[in-house]
Amino acid sequence: MSLITLNKLTKTYDGTIILNEIDFTLNPKEKIAIVGRNGAGKSTLAKIICNEEHYDSGNLFISSNTKIGYFSQNSLVESDDLVINEMRKVFHEQIKMKVQVDALSKEVENTNSSHINYENLLAKLTKLMAQFEEIGGYEYEHKINMILNRFGFEDYYNEPINTLSGGQKTRLALAKLLLEEPDLLILDEPTNHLDIETVSWLENFLSGYKNALIIISHDRYFLDKVVNIVYDIEFNKATKYKANYTKFLELKKEKYEQNLKQYDLQQKEINKLQEFVDKNLVRASTTKRAQARRKQLEKMDKLDNPRIDDHSINLRFETERRSGNDVLQAENLAIGYDDEETLASNINFLIKRQDRVAIIGENGIGKSTLLKTITKKIPRKGGKIKYGACIDIGYFDQEQTALNSSKNVLNELWDEYRMTPEKEIRRVLGAFLFRQDDVFKIVNELSGGERVRLALTKLKMQHANLLILDEPTNHLDIDSREVLEDALVNYEGTILFVSHDRYFIDKIATKVIEITEDQVTVIDGNYSYFIERKQSEEALKRQVAANQDSKQNTQSDYERMKEVRREKNRLEKQHKQLEETIEALESKLETLKEDLFDPLVYNDIDKSNKLQGTIKSIETDLENKMEEWEEVSVSLAELNA
Repeated sequence: MSLITLNKLTKTYDGTIILNEIDFTLNPKEKIAIVGRNGAGKSTLAKIICNEEHYDSGNLFISSNTKIGYFSQNSLVESDDLVINEMRKVFHEQIKMKVQVDALSKEVENTNSSHINYENLLAKLTKLMAQFEEIGGYEYEHKINMILNRFGFEDYYNEPINTLSGGQKTRLALAKLLLEEPDLLILDEPTNHLDIETVSWLENFLSGYKNALIIISHDRYFLDKVVNIVYDIEFNKATKYKANYTKFLELKKEKYEQNLKQYDLQQKEINKLQEFVDKNLVRASTTKRAQARRKQLEKMDKLDNPRIDDHSINLRFETERRSGNDVLQAENLAIGYDDEETLASNINFLIKRQDRVAIIGENGIGKSTLLKTITKKIPRKGGKIKYGACIDIGYFDQEQTALNSSKNVLNELWDEYRMTPEKEIRRVLGAFLFRQDDVFKIVNELSGGERVRLALTKLKMQHANLLILDEPTNHLDIDSREVLEDALVNYEGTILFVSHDRYFIDKIATKVIEITEDQVTVIDGNYSYFIERKQSEEALKRQVAANQDSKQNTQSDYERMKEVRREKNRLEKQHKQLEETIEALESKLETLKEDLFDPLVYNDIDKSNKLQGTIKSIETDLENKMEEWEEVSVSLAELNA
């Protein structure tokens, strides 16, 4: 039975159709991506499914008792509580039962086993512990720790949530939702505030997620790894493809080409029939045949001309002058803010003209700080930065702080280029999809994607020969990202950039700089090569460690064998000595017993008693030696086994 079913669902805003007669089905355990351009209605559809948005017509069916968890692009955890306590709220049922288990365990412990109620208490505790295990009572603390650590909160367990940054509160909202494990998990751009390592972990987590999943994301690698069904929203309609994202693109292209071919064939047939009708309708001899052809035309199911949305930005970065060959060099550079500890140090690299360099690392490691240091937004804390000859820097700030929120789009660009005619400014803005009245939108009212497009417009106008980009793909849809990728690949200048989009990094980078707590590593090659080399290095480390362990084990085995041989020699020597002692005692005992029958002894009571005492002492000694001999014999047998 389906969890979610949408039938002919339509949504409008102020009379404009956003979603038109959408059919959509989600079954248990299915993992679905909703894709489309910015503004296509992806988030709107997600909100309708969550009952956070109303729709105009059609039907929405949600299976009874379906628990839905929704993570929006603006999700935050707002609380005065500590981080760890907020996470524990997810497991209130387990925590409540744990109190009962602990109380009953103490009662059983304090009850004498002979008491009349002991067996009943023990049975009750056993049943309660089984129920506690069934609801994950012994696992929830481990789950909380695992999720918090994965999302970078290992040092924030006891921090009040109201002291966290906005990005941290968003990550915490996602972490809490994953712990809840709803029947349907809806994630709208979940990777926006995550570093590459956490995105990779999230991919694996969601790939193994036991319940249903709907994802809205512009991360192509992420979609390929997680989903197996794609709903493409285009021209207000939704089309279903049973595929991951890459396969969906192939299927969509094939479908368009097939539809176009069928449409062209039908148009040829229509033109042929219409031409026959036009020529022969007025002729008496052919009127009937012409009328038949006309009826055939009237009854024909006309195919729509297939459309594809190629409404993309038009972007090309150009330079005014050529830079020197050595563009940027860092020597023992240390970065951070004046009143805080150093984020990273001993940073060394050389960037040459036309290098395209990606900087990667965990959140908070100092990637954006490095870019701000290079662009002199903040001072360096140590070391040197050498700038090459004829360097013109163009800087893209992921927060777009350089945009004036009170201006409209037109003036935001035109005020910096007053000598450029308004017509030319409008043409440039039009290339970035700011057309007609869009140019009069106030910057403060722009969407995230529109702000990025405006910032890229301003960057294009600078004609810089060194582009320094901090998360330029944030808020861009996949089509716009691909246009940006092509523009950067064809750019004749030099690029230094930070991004968490692995596909983007792989397409752009010719060199990768990884910043970690311990070191800064520079590798020539794209992201795939960087990963391949890193995996090879890790495999080599594991092999070296395994060899060392093997060597240590071999050495340990040798030492153990030497010890066994030493122990065996000792036991064999002891065994021989015991046999000789036993033989001597037995011989002596036999002689003394014969002496008891000597008339000189048995007729003398004192001599007889003294001799019997000696015999008894030797018998005791012999018995002890025999037991010792048996123990040594067993030990020897075990060593020889």
